[in-house]
Amino acid sequence: MEKGNTEIYLTTGEFAKLCGVNKRTLFHYDDIDLLKPAFTDEKGYRSYSHHQLDVFLLIQALKELKLPLKEVREYMNNRTPQHMIDMANLELPHIQQEIEKLQNIHKMLKETIVLAEEGIAAKPGQFKLAEYEEERLIRSGPIMEEDSGTFYLEWTNQFLQFDRLTQSDASSFIGTMTSVVDLLENKEPGFYFFVKTASKRKDLNIFIKPKGWYAIGYHHGSYERMGDTYEAMFRWIEQQGLSTGEFLYEEYLIDDVAAKDKEDYVTRIMIEIKPKEASTLSKSHKQDTGGYSAVRKLQ
Repeated sequence: MEKGNTEIYLTTGEFAKLCGVNKRTLFHYDDIDLLKPAFTDEKGYRSYSHHQLDVFLLIQALKELKLPLKEVREYMNNRTPQHMIDMANLELPHIQQEIEKLQNIHKMLKETIVLAEEGIAAKPGQFKLAEYEEERLIRSGPIMEEDSGTFYLEWTNQFLQFDRLTQSDASSFIGTMTSVVDLLENKEPGFYFFVKTASKRKDLNIFIKPKGWYAIGYHHGSYERMGDTYEAMFRWIEQQGLSTGEFLYEEYLIDDVAAKDKEDYVTRIMIEIKPKEASTLSKSHKQDTGGYSAVRKLQ
């Protein structure tokens, strides 16, 4: 309806439809003095000015910022240009935190897709050689395995601590790395958590994963049988006339997040090859040898 020449008035139903809410929301806002109608006639029918649409949209925006309705009402009843500036400055850091949180979720989901697709395509029992560029890793302190009922609890605790510590600087999911010598000599191997990073922070425990050649294999199934895959990989490396470097790396492509059955787990294993042998690899492995090794340069 229209009253006068410049003001356009809407019924509660019309205004609610324009705002994309039901009438009960407007009744509630009226009851708590958050957004009252422009006027109410003698029969109790409410009418809203079209100018109140901006006010309603502001209320909804403040609610999106997780402000309680009490604080929204306080602002609406006492709004001034300076009050608006102060509120905006107060909320900007919270919004930035939400943006960063969503960016991290976006990055995590993209990596999840990449890793899961690699895991689905991985063939058990086949190994290859690949050349990788240098990578910056954030590495935990050494974690020693113990034959103790409390080890799992301690492992999980340290995993969660490392995850919290590296969340803002990491560009990958957490993997583990282990000394090759410890594993081959049947010592109780210490291992480290790691995540890839591009961060230049000085206070992080940075480890440089060297550029070079790596033997790549995929373990299918539960972690308890990982030793079988390692034995097969080390035999294959020896058959190629190569020697292992300092560390091996495990990254979990498909785990209990994506699979109910442990037999569907897929873990990528990368075993470093000694640098002094790298110069011969480009020549001796330029052709696929029975589908088991291929030259690739990976980032």
